[in-house]
Amino acid sequence: MEPRKFVIGDRVRLRLDSHINEYPAATYTISRALPAMANVWQYRVKRVDDGLERAVNEQQLAKATSQTAAQRSLIDLQRDAQRVRNARAAERTRVVAKRSEEDGR
Repeated sequence: MEPRKFVIGDRVRLRLDSHINEYPAATYTISRALPAMANVWQYRVKRVDDGLERAVNEQQLAKATSQTAAQRSLIDLQRDAQRVRNARAAERTRVVAKRSEEDGR
């Protein structure tokens, strides 16, 4: 079996399908090395932004490269757009709840 490519503390990115990876630009830190499964090394990774942890195999990881200012600003724009979408969805939920409450009276 090949030696591990990553060690605890390494910064990595997930290489998953886009519909699975809700934060494609997120950086993770290797928090724990897990035993191999089917001859593939496993790791516990922690997202730098919010601390979300997950288990992944070595094939799903890539070394994180330092981001340029343009990449960081693009990520910030994507996060801002997501916040706006979330706020609009929350407002729609409040309006629908209020209407259904008024209809029930």
